[in-house]
Formats: sequence, structure tokens, C-alpha cells
Amino acid sequence: MNYNDYLAKVEMRFSGKQVPDINAPQVTQFYEEKFKATWLATKLKMYSFVAYQSHISKESIATYSDSCTKYALNAYQGLPRGFQNGVGSINVLASESIDAEAIEYAMARPKKLFAAFEMPVIYDLANDRVFYFTKTPMWGAIYYKYIREYIEQNFK
Repeated sequence: MNYNDYLAKVEMRFSGKQVPDINAPQVTQFYEEKFKATWLATKLKMYSFVAYQSHISKESIATYSDSCTKYALNAYQGLPRGFQNGVGSINVLASESIDAEAIEYAMARPKKLFAAFEMPVIYDLANDRVFYFTKTPMWGAIYYKYIREYIEQNFK
């Protein structure tokens, strides 16, 4: 699959998109809010970013994911994080050429953040596969089942 076809499929799952000013390749951003009583009545504000690189290395996915998360945390509006609100940053980078170290990075436990999470995701265009952290950590455990479903439904 080529990147334009992949992005078109992702766009069909969301309403509205933006092109944020992030120090990264052309990035498309989607936003939505989710609320579930099982999350102790908290609202999760989801920022999803999708971009293409001709080759993904560990350094490029780490830099891209960090830039997207910083953007999401700065764009967030509302009550302070932690007061019934959390921020999620799903950072998808797609390519046909991916280093094994980049895949390992995406599948490792993401950084801990206060009332927020960063989820680096790699989409392998050549093999129609998605790589991300699939375990459930203690920190933010109530959200991780939803996060995995969100990634599988929207970015696979």
C-alpha cells in the first residue's frame, strides 16, 4: 500500500483534520475526546498524528513521537491535566523501510507522563503491519485496553 492510500483510509475514520506546525515531515493531526465511566469518570483528549518517512530509524521515531507529544500537551485546553482530564498522543509514522531498532522502540513501554501518555506507532506500508506497545503498564492501566483498540481500529 502506498502512503496516500493509507492516509485516505485513516482519514475516513475521523471527522476533521489539521496540519499542525510540528518540526517533522508533513504531519496530519486528528482530535477527539472520549469519556468512559470505567475510567473513573475521566475524559481522555486524544491527539493522533500521522506522517510518512522514506526510512524509519530508532532516532527518527523517537524524535517524531516526542515532537508530536509536545505539540499535543501545548495544544491541550481545559482543566489542568489530572483533574478528570488526560491527554493521549498517538504518533504514527509510516514507511516501507524500517529498522529493527525502530520497531523495538515502538514496542517498548512508552515514557511516563503525568495525566498523559505518548504512544509511538510504526505502520509498515510494505507488509501492512502496525507496531506499538501492546502490554498494560501499571501507570495508566485503566486506559490501555481502549488505547490498543483505538490503534487497531484507526491505524491498522
